[in-house]
Amino acid sequence: MKKTQTLIPFLSPASKQSNLILAGVVAFVEEYKFLTNWLTIEHDGWRLPCTLDKYDWCGIWVTLGCLKDKLHEILGKGRRVYIKQYQRSCYRRSCVKCYVKWIAREANRGTRRIEDYAKKTGKKPIHLMLLIPTSQYGLPYSMLKKRMNEILKKANWEGGAVIFHPFKFKDGRQWYYSPHFHLVGFGSRDKIARAFGRYGWYVKIGEERKSVFQTFCYLLSHCGIRKGNRSVIWVGELSYSKVPSEKEPKITCCPVCRGEFVPVYYEGVHPIVPPERHYEGLVDSDGGWYPVNAIPEAELKKPYSFEYAPTRDLNEILKGIALVD
Repeated sequence: MKKTQTLIPFLSPASKQSNLILAGVVAFVEEYKFLTNWLTIEHDGWRLPCTLDKYDWCGIWVTLGCLKDKLHEILGKGRRVYIKQYQRSCYRRSCVKCYVKWIAREANRGTRRIEDYAKKTGKKPIHLMLLIPTSQYGLPYSMLKKRMNEILKKANWEGGAVIFHPFKFKDGRQWYYSPHFHLVGFGSRDKIARAFGRYGWYVKIGEERKSVFQTFCYLLSHCGIRKGNRSVIWVGELSYSKVPSEKEPKITCCPVCRGEFVPVYYEGVHPIVPPERHYEGLVDSDGGWYPVNAIPEAELKKPYSFEYAPTRDLNEILKGIALVD
């Protein structure tokens, strides 16, 4: 995957840089799904992301809004309406449509968490891979995780994210069971290598990455997925007991007047809110926004006209449909 040369902080998936990274993730996943045993590899309930069908509503674009422009003007926001346009998502790790949104959300949260701690302490995050010896492949995941946590404490691992990968990829274009853990966080490479070496684990030091966001995206693109298990575990000084989970703010009503959002549409093409583009914010009220269930006044003034086919024409149409069936 092509590297970015800029340190990327906590970014929205709508940003230009993160879009490029996520496009690379999609290309990676789609290529390996097509050419390998991505969809069929399984071990003890563990699978790879992006293997299940989407829901009917996954990916559907929705436009909501608050059209109380007069009230917004009284509140000092000008004669404007508030529009929220987004793509519905189930955010399931296994969804063939929404997995990339799940990756973006988890990578956003992980990047913010790592970089906030880095700024607070002045320390630089590192990326390590913990390779489990083949003699321990038969141990259940719970035992492997417990052993890893015990060794991390002995190595004075300060804290960070742990991502489990049950599979590796080999030259025969096949994924195979080879459990290992990835660490993204803070600690001494040397201490960790010595501590895990005593237990037969091999520590591989990941190459330095310019982007924490990209690192998370890449690791999550082929991480282990199993019901009841988290894909990202936070330990040490970055565990949830010490740093509470940061939830993304959800705007469920108009932030200007607290009015309820309703489904809306624009008569024509709006210059600021084009179709199938993420947008949220105030736009000038030009009379072109309508509730979905409303009929524009111009339409109401048009005389009604009904078009119908004579009975003989209708019979011919029905015969044609019958012949096609």
